Amino acid sequence: MPDDARFDPTDRSEYELVRAANVIVPMSPLRKARICGALALLGSLAAPLVATLPAAVREANFSGPPAATPLGVAAVALAGTVAAGGAGLGLLALQRRLARGPKPSGDAVWTVLAAEDALTGIGFVTGGLGVGVGLTLLASGHWGVGALDALRRNGVEPYLSVSTVPVTPRLVTAVALAAGLAVLGASVVVDRE
Repeated sequence: MPDDARFDPTDRSEYELVRAANVIVPMSPLRKARICGALALLGSLAAPLVATLPAAVREANFSGPPAATPLGVAAVALAGTVAAGGAGLGLLALQRRLARGPKPSGDAVWTVLAAEDALTGIGFVTGGLGVGVGLTLLASGHWGVGALDALRRNGVEPYLSVSTVPVTPRLVTAVALAAGLAVLGASVVVDRE
């Protein structure tokens, strides 16, 4: 084995050694937070996707402007956006705590690793799936009326208007812009500290 000080275990804290062996996604919390911020920012495509639907799809599925219509799928995209943004901010708080204070030891190591893995799962899985599925279904009208009919035959109604959940694509875009930019901006601040 080469004599390389970068890989000397005696220079690492207990936290770093346990983290290297047990973390699920081997990236720094800062990098994970940036990915979560990018996922949240992707949600801002909701309003543009429905605003640019072909005329035939708009006429067949919407009585008003598509971007201002409350849609069930928009709620899915919003949930993913909020999950990714919240997880990103949580990961940044964790990164900041690790950078400022002494490295955790003993049982605190496992608590920090559990928090990091939970936030990673919320951001990547819940956030990624919510944003991905929501945007894909919002964009499904771009494949034409035939594609929407095929989705409906399989039990999927991408443009189901839900008045009890007043989440519009426009709202999703606004929240996604705020959440994504907040996480990415905060990541720059935390990285400079």
